[in-house]
Amino acid sequence: MENELNFPQDDQGEKRTFAEKLNWLFKGFVYPLWSRPFYKEAAGKRLGTALVFLLIFALLQTIITTTIIAFNLSSFGREIESAYSSGEIPDIRIENGVASASGSGRYLIENNRQVFGVDTTGTTTQIDTSQYSEGLLLTRTEIHLVNEDGYQVIPLTEVNQTLGDPIVLDGSNVTRLWYGISVFVDLAMLVGGFLFFSAGRFVYLVLLGLVVWGASSLSKKGVDFAPVLITGIYANVPTTYLMFVLRKIGIAFFGLRAVILFIIWGIAIAYFLKESGEAPSAEPEPDGSL
Repeated sequence: MENELNFPQDDQGEKRTFAEKLNWLFKGFVYPLWSRPFYKEAAGKRLGTALVFLLIFALLQTIITTTIIAFNLSSFGREIESAYSSGEIPDIRIENGVASASGSGRYLIENNRQVFGVDTTGTTTQIDTSQYSEGLLLTRTEIHLVNEDGYQVIPLTEVNQTLGDPIVLDGSNVTRLWYGISVFVDLAMLVGGFLFFSAGRFVYLVLLGLVVWGASSLSKKGVDFAPVLITGIYANVPTTYLMFVLRKIGIAFFGLRAVILFIIWGIAIAYFLKESGEAPSAEPEPDGSL
């Protein structure tokens, strides 16, 4: 076919050394940040190559996220243990749906935007969500929980019905329970996080990719979906980095990731559509290695 687009094809995969394949893999973590020619080259490679990268990128995200969560939980646990040892946290008894605490009946542990509080005096009745994004507050008759899923209030009568009556929380019981919960959360994050960052992200990219594919087809007919999706997989890299930075400085709202991804994806697609004489088409998947 005349004016056929010639991408660096992987049909010579047998001739490519392991070092060359590894070099391409490492490029995927850095080059998408600035290199438009990288996206053009990636679009000519097999979809399987991009999917392997997506899985590895998801695994690294999972490990990093789980490590951060594990560190925070461990740090919070040490604070609880220290507070009990010094007598700062009261022993708690929940009986017949009513909580009582030794000492003043009030205690508060803060760790950045996390909080653990006890107030059986009625002074504090809820968690200030403008100040804390995660936390637990035990009042005289309720448990208040706040996290990324929202705000929940659990009556202590339900807690007694589920866990027994009475419930006694002292230093040894609470620290042992906390570390048990921490291990469970870490394991759940490893499994759930990997599924979210891999399968969940893939479905997300496919759905957005249909929009990008449709827009690309309007400017140039015959655009295959595979190279569009490949480009999106690599556009996800700078999007993820930028989202991390924005969250750290307190900038986050629903749909922000999609907006950033569309912008980067659009720039990449526009570049190789302009540079190519014909709509790009990814190499068909052969049998054998990537």
